[in-house]
Amino acid sequence: MPWAGLLIAAVVVMAAWWGAGMLARRAFVATLPPVADLSALPEPARLHVTEAAAAARANPGSAEAVGAFGRAYQASLMSAAAMDVYALAEQLDTAGGTWTYARALVLEERGQQAEAGEALARVTRAQPTHGMAWFRIAEMAFKRGDLDEAERAYRRAAEAPAVSAYVVAEVPARQVVPLAAYARLGLARVSAERGRTAEAVAQLEALAAAYPSFGPARTMRMQVQGTGDDVMPARAYVPPSDPDVDVVVAQSRMRDMLLKHAAMAARGGDAAWREYLVRRALRFNPDDPNVLMETAALLQETGRSAEALEYLRRHQRLVPDDHHALVEEGRSLSSLGRYDEAEAVLRRATRVRDAAAEYNLGSVLDRQGKTDEAREHYERALSIDPFHARSMNNLGVWLDRRGRSTEAIGWLERAVRAAPDYAEAYSNLGSAYIGARRGPDALRVLEMAVALAPEMADGHNNLGIALAQAGRLREAATRFQTALALDPGHANARRNLDRLAAMAGPGSPVRR
Repeated sequence: MPWAGLLIAAVVVMAAWWGAGMLARRAFVATLPPVADLSALPEPARLHVTEAAAAARANPGSAEAVGAFGRAYQASLMSAAAMDVYALAEQLDTAGGTWTYARALVLEERGQQAEAGEALARVTRAQPTHGMAWFRIAEMAFKRGDLDEAERAYRRAAEAPAVSAYVVAEVPARQVVPLAAYARLGLARVSAERGRTAEAVAQLEALAAAYPSFGPARTMRMQVQGTGDDVMPARAYVPPSDPDVDVVVAQSRMRDMLLKHAAMAARGGDAAWREYLVRRALRFNPDDPNVLMETAALLQETGRSAEALEYLRRHQRLVPDDHHALVEEGRSLSSLGRYDEAEAVLRRATRVRDAAAEYNLGSVLDRQGKTDEAREHYERALSIDPFHARSMNNLGVWLDRRGRSTEAIGWLERAVRAAPDYAEAYSNLGSAYIGARRGPDALRVLEMAVALAPEMADGHNNLGIALAQAGRLREAATRFQTALALDPGHANARRNLDRLAAMAGPGSPVRR
């Protein structure tokens, strides 16, 4: 065939291919379902879904645009509609696995474990190093008792390349535990389930050493060793950070989704992410009492008590005499040093049988020097909630100050078993151990205290005392100096450093 004929044939083929593609795209537009009934959604969420639907119809051949439509549904808690749209996005992106994984997340959330497992298996075939997919497969296998499959998948998750947490402009860095730590925890669970206790304990000890702030490793180690099972309640599990989940949450306008994930961020120590989600919930739900309470709690816990009071009073205008709001108002007033006002508010709150109200009233009375009455309220709190760690801690401190070290240590040990991430209780327990001349125990728990809360000056000061008693003077001086750097007005750390310097000879490294 002459060159001209070949060229004409090629043009005809290309035209036919182009025409077929246009027909396929038109056909795909027809497969996009009509927008679901959005009448139950708040206006911001309705607008979000409507805009995403319009973008998908304008770009029907784009997996990203169609997938974003699915994400808008998921962010608006419309999981069935999200699943249908994700299935269409999968057709456009058969090799990547992104939208298969998104659909798997919805299936898992809906309790459709078998279908979710099939979707996750497809993801791992497309992306063999997808750590979160392997982790979810492992969790499902463990729950159904398939330990061999669980172990294999946990190992794949542990070996997967690290993936950065999802970030937004307002939160450029996140405080999250790496997926590898969760996968290693899973391997320890498999060992424990098989009855290999020593192996599980060794795995958990190595994990706790590598990730000191990873509470589940310490909690499980106590459970496996049988330490404190009779006094320790089950702790809420915080799942690993999943960027594919977080990208959905970060665009949500729905109160329930935002506050749920804010609570998980709080338990996981991801403070900036928590604040971002709470602020987002407030932006789209400015008059919701639950959002106002959560905003106040966030501000109170981060030292912004005056701001917290503003939101609590907005809440009270919507829900007069709400018991929980009274407790939070009392906490905020106490943090501001307004003890008389705090006491009056908290006495109103204790009309309802509530451990938090009793504990906070006890704390306010303690600060006013009414220590005997304070103890009564800590004991009342524990009669209501036997696992109230803060009451155990304060009661332990009350006893330790009166020289009743054995009783104090008992309460403080219970506090750290009940709340393995409670740094203040570790610090106070270490101080009680120092008083009881239990140096090795003091060092152990005080090292845990500063690992959990490196910003806590008291923990560094107490660790310095334990180190000095052990003859490790240079390390002790460093801890006292750290305490003073964190809190220049820390009188005990200043005194301890001065004493150490006075004890040292002219050439000693602890002299300043």
